[in-house]
Formats: sequence, C-alpha cells, structure tokens
Amino acid sequence: MAKRASEIVIRNTFKPEKYTNMNKPFKLRDRVSLRRTKQGAASCISEMAVLMSCWKENDYSDKKCSKELETFNKCVAAAAAERKAAVKAMKEETSHGSQMTSKQVTRMLQKYPQPT
Repeated sequence: MAKRASEIVIRNTFKPEKYTNMNKPFKLRDRVSLRRTKQGAASCISEMAVLMSCWKENDYSDKKCSKELETFNKCVAAAAAERKAAVKAMKEETSHGSQMTSKQVTRMLQKYPQPT
C-alpha cells in the first residue's frame, strides 16, 4: 500500500500547472525580435568553374582564357550591383522582394499599434 501511495504522489508532482491567464485578449506586440537575414546562394559559380577549367587546360594563362575571364568579371560586377541595390533598399525600408526585414516589420507595427 505504501508503494502505491508513493506512486500517486510522484505522478501528481509531474502534472503541468493550469493556465490562469486565458481571459486575456490576443494581440500582437508592437515589435518583433531581430533576426539576421539569410544570405542567398553564391553568385557566378558556373562562370568561375568555366574559368578555372580553362586555366587548367591552358597552364593558368590569362591570355588564352580572356573570354572566360571577361564573362566572369561581368558576372561579378552585376552581382555586386544587385547586392548594393538590395542594401540600399533595406536602408530605405522598402521591401526588396517578398519578405520584409525584422526592422521593417517593427517599424510598421509601431506605426500602426494594436488598439487596446
């Protein structure tokens, strides 16, 4: 009988506590936690692979691989311009693409707070 009583006591100590604040209305906070934006995939990988294979075939000579080198440099310049435009759009708080940054969401929520 003593064993049975101890089992009941142990079982009751691990029950979750009851929720007491279920009467509060649900509402959004006026801020969100800061999250680091994920970086996209690396750019110009295929152009770099073509350039390196050309270098390997031609004993790492730039003269024979000028066409591939020019293509790679154009791709790098285009990627840098795109990255710069994305950073500028983030600083101006305009949504770049389909997702907003956490700072943009926080500013939007503070601009239009939830009624209480």
